[in-house]
Parts: sequence; C-alpha cells; structure tokens
Amino acid sequence: MMRLIAHIGRVMVAGLLVILLPMIALHPMWSEGGSTADLTSFSFARSLLTDWALPVIILGVLLSMAMIGASYLIRDERIENLLWEQEGGK
Repeated sequence: MMRLIAHIGRVMVAGLLVILLPMIALHPMWSEGGSTADLTSFSFARSLLTDWALPVIILGVLLSMAMIGASYLIRDERIENLLWEQEGGK
C-alpha cells in the first residue's frame, strides 16, 4: 500500500512538471524585448531590502528552521555513542 502511494506521488509530481514547465517556458513574457540597462546591483539590493523585505525575512526563518531540523535529525543517540561521549572517548 505504501509503495502504491509513493508511486502515485511520483506520477503526480511528474505530471505537475509536465504541465508547468511548458507553461513557464512558452510564456509571452520571454518574447518581450525588455531592457536591462537600468538594472544595477544597487537597484537590485534596494528593491530586495525595501519591496521584498518581508518575503526575505520569511525565507530566512524557513531556511533556519530547516537547518535546525536537519541538525536535530542527524544527531546520533544510540546508547553506545552516548556512553562513549560521557566517558570522554575512552
């Protein structure tokens, strides 16, 4: 049963990619000849810290939560390792 659910999930993700990738790649936005002459690193930084401040903060919080969760999951709490740490590695 679990394998069936996993396969269904994989098929759904593949289907989503098949639908979304052409929509993104063939969007009319890419054919427009937009000018990037006025785009500088200063204007990018200014827009990132003013217009996009809240999404950047939320993204930072989510990434820090992911790193904390990953460090929690990687801990090794087997009894022999805990005893080895308490004895000072002897």
